[in-house]
Amino acid sequence: MTYSVVIIEDEVEVAQLLAQYLLLPNGVAGSQTPKQSLRQAQYQVVGIAGNLSTATALLHAIEPDLILLDIHLPDGNGLDLLTDLRRRTIKSEVMLLTAAKEVETLEKAMQLGACDFLVKPLMLNRLDQALARFESRQQCFSDASEVTQSMVDTLFGSKQQTNTSVRLPKGVDQLTLQKIHDAFVEHATTAFTAQQMGDLVGVSRSTARRYLEYLLESGKLTADQSYGSIGRPERCYKIAK
Repeated sequence: MTYSVVIIEDEVEVAQLLAQYLLLPNGVAGSQTPKQSLRQAQYQVVGIAGNLSTATALLHAIEPDLILLDIHLPDGNGLDLLTDLRRRTIKSEVMLLTAAKEVETLEKAMQLGACDFLVKPLMLNRLDQALARFESRQQCFSDASEVTQSMVDTLFGSKQQTNTSVRLPKGVDQLTLQKIHDAFVEHATTAFTAQQMGDLVGVSRSTARRYLEYLLESGKLTADQSYGSIGRPERCYKIAK
């Protein structure tokens, strides 16, 4: 299935990045690209607007499946455009892109039915997650003949909330934890020291050790002692079978 997308973003570089990322099957080539893209479907960018007036005219002509909408535009506020879309009962899903940190902005976005809220600077793996959830919702409506609890859980995110409800300890964030876990999945037969893993994912040895010990305690990794050239023991971590 192909999904039509309109990008409303006044920063030309950001708009181009989003367009390229959506059009290429595995994301944008380069160091920022996740090694394993969550996206399976292809996207068609049917329009790009850099201001509110152009966007308004564009969305009177077409109704895309998805709108990537910046909040702060040169001639207005993206939330006002979202309000107008909802008044006109436009069914497009809307992901908001913003550098705004005000809680009130998030609250209004939720009230207006935004399907996701991406804070700048954008993280491409977080965008991938948002797109994967968008695809799941679209697939639900496409496949379902009647409402089921499984369908409702998918649409309202109950399954995702269940999976992410475990509180992480202080000093452990979900993004870095996922990067380290993904590295082990990709190199399933390889054992890493804290230094090697730190070099691989771009964190310090002590930071890597903190995450490795957490994954070890969680049962995701196993560990063995390794002795270096000077005989100092060091743990080597490997993904648990």
